[in-house]
Amino acid sequence: MLSNTIKIKDEEFLELRDIIYKTSAIAFVESKKYLLENRLSKRLNELNFKSFKDYIYYLKYDNNRRKEMDVLINLVTINETYFLRERPQMDHLVSKTLPELIAAGKKNIRIWSAACSTGEEPYSLAILIKEAGLYNKANIEICGTDINSDVVEFAKKGDYKSMSFRGLPPTFQPTYFSQNQLIFSLNADIKQKVKFNVGNLTAPTIGAQMGKFDIIFCRNVLISFDMDGKKKVIDMFYNCLNTPGYLYLGHSENINKISTAYKVSNFGSGLVHLKQ
Repeated sequence: MLSNTIKIKDEEFLELRDIIYKTSAIAFVESKKYLLENRLSKRLNELNFKSFKDYIYYLKYDNNRRKEMDVLINLVTINETYFLRERPQMDHLVSKTLPELIAAGKKNIRIWSAACSTGEEPYSLAILIKEAGLYNKANIEICGTDINSDVVEFAKKGDYKSMSFRGLPPTFQPTYFSQNQLIFSLNADIKQKVKFNVGNLTAPTIGAQMGKFDIIFCRNVLISFDMDGKKKVIDMFYNCLNTPGYLYLGHSENINKISTAYKVSNFGSGLVHLKQ
C-alpha cells in the first residue's frame, strides 16, 4: 500500500459505492474497499483532499462534478485485455457464425465489442476477419465501446506495447504492426475497420445509441455487475440483436438465472448465446 494512501471510512465507502453504482452499475463489495483506497488516493491528493468525505462532497455538489464523475469511472474500471484473448470464440465467429450469416444472404453485418477496453478485442476480430477473406464477401462493421473514456482514446490511436501481444504467434506483430522502439502501431487498413465510442452498458439510451447488431462480444464484464445490472445488460443485448443474433460472453459468465430468452450453443471450446 502506498504511504500516501488515504483511508476510507465504512460510511464513506458505502456512499461512494452507491455513487459509482448509480452511474455505472459496477458493484463494489465491502471486501474490495481497499481497491477504492488504492485507486483513488492519488486523485484525492491531486485535488488536495484530505478525506473521502471531501471527495464525495465534491462529486455531489461541485460545478465540475460531471467531469469528475468521468474521471472516477476511468479510475475504478478494470481494463485487462490482450490480442486474441480467448481465441476459440473468435475462431468460431470467423469459421462458423460469419459464414452462416453470409450464406443466408446477409450483405451488411454489424459486430459490437462491448466494454472493449483498450481495443485489442475488436482489432483482433478485424485481423481474423481479414485473414479469412470475409471482408470480400460482406460489408462487416465493427463497433467498440467502453465506459472508460481514457481507454477509448487509447484504442483509437492503435499503439501498443509488448504486454498486449503475450502468447501470440511470432508472425502476428510484423504482419499487422510497425515497430518504433517499444511501441507497436497498428496498420491503417486494420484500424479503419473499427469505430470506437464511449458507451455505458447500463445507460437507458445505450440501445438507441448503438442500434441493431448481428453479433455482440461482451466478455468478462458481467462479473462487475450485481444481478440487477447483469439482467439489464443481457436484456439490452437481446433487444439490440437482430434475428438471428449471436452473443459471446466470457467462459465463466453464466446467464441461466438471468435470462431464458437465449438458446445456448456449445461449440466444443466455448459457448455462444443465440437469439432465434
